[in-house]
Amino acid sequence: MKNLPQNLENAVGRTVVAEDMISAAPIAGLMAALGHEGLVPRSGDAVPPLWHGLFCTAKLPPSRLGTDGLAKDEGLLPAASDYPNKLFGGARFDFRRPLRIGDEIRKESEVMSFDRKEGRTGPFIVGLIEHRVSNTDGIAVVEQNDIIYRAATGPARTLSNGGQAKPPEPAKLPAAPVWSRTITPDPVLMFRHSAVTFNSHRIHYDRDYVREKGYPGLLVQGTLIARMMLDMVATEAPAFEIGAFSFRSGRPIYDDGHFTLGGAPSADGDWIDLWAADHAGRVGMTAKAQPPGL
Repeated sequence: MKNLPQNLENAVGRTVVAEDMISAAPIAGLMAALGHEGLVPRSGDAVPPLWHGLFCTAKLPPSRLGTDGLAKDEGLLPAASDYPNKLFGGARFDFRRPLRIGDEIRKESEVMSFDRKEGRTGPFIVGLIEHRVSNTDGIAVVEQNDIIYRAATGPARTLSNGGQAKPPEPAKLPAAPVWSRTITPDPVLMFRHSAVTFNSHRIHYDRDYVREKGYPGLLVQGTLIARMMLDMVATEAPAFEIGAFSFRSGRPIYDDGHFTLGGAPSADGDWIDLWAADHAGRVGMTAKAQPPGL
């Protein structure tokens, strides 16, 4: 943890506990947001993979939010004054047993580590957070999140010679797509997803805010894209049981055009490669779904 802010070092090992009951209303809300009709979630129904994130969310009053709508200090991750921009870099999920509507759940969130790195636009910090979600039968989901702390450089970084930083080369598709969906993001979809997950970050719904910050549009939530990927898997390969899932965010995907979800099962069926590419064909997220035991 070399050259890290002291308050970040002090936060390693910090654990926050939240409790909740899995209810049908948020499940129904996300179903509606994703366009599912005629489905009525009922007590005892299994929660789809990644939908556990609708529960045990932090409910903070406005006094504890920053101007961007994010928590100033949600009790788990401290702020870092030299790295004020927090971004979600990626996540890994281990689904050990199903969660069901009606379950009483407990979520333990622990700060595992911080690591300072050098990137194309300068230094940044990666925080590793682990969430353990349990019901009465034990741990059901283990989730690890990569949280990126960046300096306040804005969406485009100006070089000392007056030019703009060279954009990264577009990532290549992991495989030829077997399945694909074209998504036209709209403010209603993004607002509904933010509402059902209680995500108040203005970058996802406040057009004036993103215009002021110089972004080309509203930022499509990474977790929304990931949930839409798994929704595609459930439709295209309903017999494929998901035991593990991981995704990594790269280039941001904004609502300034459509984006495409792609998927390709491996030849032996051991995994499914998934990705999202923006309207120019630039890959913004890659993911992998695996069955239990792999």
